[in-house]
Amino acid sequence: MHNITLMTGGKTVVLQAESGTLLSDLLRQAVPRFALPCAGNHTCGKCRVKVSGAALAPDEAELRLLDETERQAGIRLACSCRVAGDLTVTLGEEGASKIVAWNKTPDFARTETGFGIAVDIGTTTVAMQLFDRRSGAVLAERLAENAQRGYGADVISRIEACKTEGLDVLSSRIADQLEQMAAECLREADIEQIEESVVTGNATMLHLYEGLDPASLAVVPFDVQSFFGCMSRRTLAGAPVYLPRCVGAYVGADITCAILAADLTAGGVQLLTDIGTNGEMALVRDGRLLCCATAAGPAFEGAGLSCGMPAAPGAIRAVRLENGETVCETVQNQPAVGICGSGILDALSVMLETEAIDDSGYLEEDFPIGTSGVVIVQRDVRQIQLAKSAICAGLITLLETEGVPANEVERFAVAGGFGSSMNLDSAAAIGLFPAALRDKTEFIGNGALGGASMLLMNPALREKSERMAMDATELSLSASPAFMDYYIDCMSFMEF
Repeated sequence: MHNITLMTGGKTVVLQAESGTLLSDLLRQAVPRFALPCAGNHTCGKCRVKVSGAALAPDEAELRLLDETERQAGIRLACSCRVAGDLTVTLGEEGASKIVAWNKTPDFARTETGFGIAVDIGTTTVAMQLFDRRSGAVLAERLAENAQRGYGADVISRIEACKTEGLDVLSSRIADQLEQMAAECLREADIEQIEESVVTGNATMLHLYEGLDPASLAVVPFDVQSFFGCMSRRTLAGAPVYLPRCVGAYVGADITCAILAADLTAGGVQLLTDIGTNGEMALVRDGRLLCCATAAGPAFEGAGLSCGMPAAPGAIRAVRLENGETVCETVQNQPAVGICGSGILDALSVMLETEAIDDSGYLEEDFPIGTSGVVIVQRDVRQIQLAKSAICAGLITLLETEGVPANEVERFAVAGGFGSSMNLDSAAAIGLFPAALRDKTEFIGNGALGGASMLLMNPALREKSERMAMDATELSLSASPAFMDYYIDCMSFMEF
């Protein structure tokens, strides 16, 4: 056995490992916050660590993803680097990313007393708020990266990890995280107990939280073990947990809650999208609710991009032209270390304006963002191209199915952390959504968390939300020829 010294967050931890052990396997257990966006498939190059000591020589993946300067500096990929003797592993300091908890909700009657917790389990992040249910006041909140992120950045990676690592591992990882966050909230608010919690999320996240095998969610016909709309088998902080109902396998309880928070059924033609790893959408016209979902992937949250990162300190969040020069702003005005989703949208808009890329997305040479040291490469452009095409094509298909021109939409509600920070002009310029929706847009923040809080403070709304989810029509984009045609068309960087 060899001594592996981990240095992270100002702390030093010594572990034992045998020769040949992958560093990523150690880090998954010892440092849950450590991310493996591609689930250790050696494609993203994001799991960089600094290693000194006895390690096996770099393999083909490391030679491909790390340049000579990085290798000389001791940089290794945790998903490829194997132990050969005593090692010291230093993890880069990672600031807390900007996770959205704020939300807008319509006026509603609060019928309950005591305290309660609302939770949104996102694929990437987790948001929790502790409420005084009578007044609606937020007494404490905790925001964190999803503790399962060491098993991949998207739901398919998590489902596959259940097969290799075990369902219980991923289930306990998220359940334990929620218990820890809840305990911190109670301590902060000096509260001993709560009455109830509402935990929402997409279907995969709720399956994992409940300990239900999500394997069927990855294969046609995408059967689910439960649509939820029920009490959980778990408790949170010792109190019962209600799980809102999903519309379908990929239109989860998070979108049910967002529809409630957006008051989407109040009348008129209203459209909603939650832009994240899963792009979920809903359209209401004449009381009919039509929903769909598309796999946007984690590119909008920085994963899979060469210099991509969450919206943490030092992330480029805005890019613009000033007197012909490219300038940028970073989160907390820290020195630039990477770029987050809102920044990449702005950068692509600038690249179109300066003709660094054409509408096909062809990039002749790497594009530097001013003097920041951050560059956009062709692979980054293609990743965003795929993601934005999925969102725009999904919206157009949804509208066409109901025979609604984009200019007849009265309100376009955008939920989610990425959506709340994006520049509307940049988003429309690159074709993230139909340009006719730009002036109809309203940001509602974390709609899933907002809807969950409504269900926490007025249980009568649960029946309404369950009935709404059951009555909704789910449009399967994977089986839609129109979607595939629009998906190809929407690859172009242009206004639609």
